[in-house]
Amino acid sequence: MLTKEHIDYREDDKEIWESELESWVPQRVYDCHMHMLDNSLIAEGTKYRDLYPDTDFETVKAWHNLVMPGRETHFLMLGRPATGTDVYGHNTFMHREMQSDPLSRRNRLTMPSDTPEEIERDVKERGFIGLKVYRFYSVTGDMKDCRIHEFLPHEQMEVASELGLWVTMHLSRAGGGDEENLRDLEEYTTKRYPGIRWILAHCARSFVYWQMEYGIGRLKQMPNIWYDTSAVTDVRPFITLFREENHRRIFYGTDGIESVSFHGSYTAFGKTHQMVETDKVPYLHFDHSDYRPVICLYEQLLAMKQAAAIAELSRDQIEDIFWRNAVQELGIDWPEG
Repeated sequence: MLTKEHIDYREDDKEIWESELESWVPQRVYDCHMHMLDNSLIAEGTKYRDLYPDTDFETVKAWHNLVMPGRETHFLMLGRPATGTDVYGHNTFMHREMQSDPLSRRNRLTMPSDTPEEIERDVKERGFIGLKVYRFYSVTGDMKDCRIHEFLPHEQMEVASELGLWVTMHLSRAGGGDEENLRDLEEYTTKRYPGIRWILAHCARSFVYWQMEYGIGRLKQMPNIWYDTSAVTDVRPFITLFREENHRRIFYGTDGIESVSFHGSYTAFGKTHQMVETDKVPYLHFDHSDYRPVICLYEQLLAMKQAAAIAELSRDQIEDIFWRNAVQELGIDWPEG
């Protein structure tokens, strides 16, 4: 059940949707970066237990109906990384919750300790189409500077390549602007693991301009690379991505629910960024204006809209990004009409 703990939707949110976004967002949406949560599957006493409210599939759909009213929406649901999580239990929860939607797909939560046999079982017996890996599971214990193989071991990449799986990955280090990441991805996509289909979350972790600016020239030459748009609120990475990359390799995503339901944004500060939740900054009063901050998702959508105009994307290209690309690449039978 959707509650105010999930999202405090306000009049300013409704106003920005109706005035700026309602006529721009397509009637169909395929959200390729969404999470669910069952706190009972996180160990008691760990930092993530009860940090956010439980979110089942009905809650996910209710949230989307609130923030994007009138849209038909389906999902690539991703395992939700949190230390202390019962991985098998979480993947079972995802599998059970999503039986009601034949047009949605799911990537299993995957830790470095998961065996190739466990991965293959979930693909063949429970219908998972890929993996959701995350940097804070790195075997080095350093989520800031770990290499890809340190949170996605080679034996997992081998089975993912053999099975043709999707891998959604939040890059560590400097994201798409890091030389080690770029060299590793070049090797994995062109030589070692040609069967993996990579989704680089958050525009290849380009929350600010320079990662995308530095990496796009090489990323766009690699096969089997896609990007999701989730939680990026700076217009500049979108401008570069929309101008330089084949738009058919871009998937719309949100990182819902809690990561984009706060009022504020992921704000760029030079070459870094920070989540700025305006309700928690005591000196932000906005006395100079009658308007107030809106939810982070709408900041993302506004940035995408402005970048699409600057890059001169057509209406068909916008539809591609929001749903057609995912439907085509994931093999979804969702006919137009």
